[in-house]
Amino acid sequence: MKSIYVILTLAIALSACTSTRRLSNKFSEKPAVIFRQFSGAMYANSPTPIPPNRSTTSLWTNLAHFRQEKQNLPEVGDNAVIQLTLEKSNSLTVTAFQDEQQIARFDTPVRKRGKYLILENKTRTIPIPVLFFSLDEHKTILAPLENGSIGFYGYESETLMILFMGASKSGNFIHEYRPIEHMSCVHK
Repeated sequence: MKSIYVILTLAIALSACTSTRRLSNKFSEKPAVIFRQFSGAMYANSPTPIPPNRSTTSLWTNLAHFRQEKQNLPEVGDNAVIQLTLEKSNSLTVTAFQDEQQIARFDTPVRKRGKYLILENKTRTIPIPVLFFSLDEHKTILAPLENGSIGFYGYESETLMILFMGASKSGNFIHEYRPIEHMSCVHK
């Protein structure tokens, strides 16, 4: 009887998880192989509008959420240019330029996996057979796209089951940021 509870709990936990590979297929373009996109390439700080998501969260704000140092960062305007540099495949350096001058910078830990970088991948499961089951899942990825843009995708899901009744809540956000060839073209 105990083994049935264990198998049931594992089946529920594994069926509720979302793969990071599946998230990378939600962008407007296919993810590209990581090559020059994280070697000092420049990107617009403002997202490209993607229907139906019309969010205006900047690249700087999205990436600053994942940094380890929690000191205050200066405000970075929407017309800023963001440079992304991958260091040793486990740290992403994010540098902001305003009027061609560096105004701020920080590092954030990442894990390189295939065609994307994982910024966050947390799954917490609390199983108490038959009585209670809870699953919280948070995933965020950064991926280079075939059109040269950078895609940022976040997914959150919370599931709670008490006895045989359950509820779940999930949400996601997706942003794409276009590449900038020359910093001076942003300010025209």
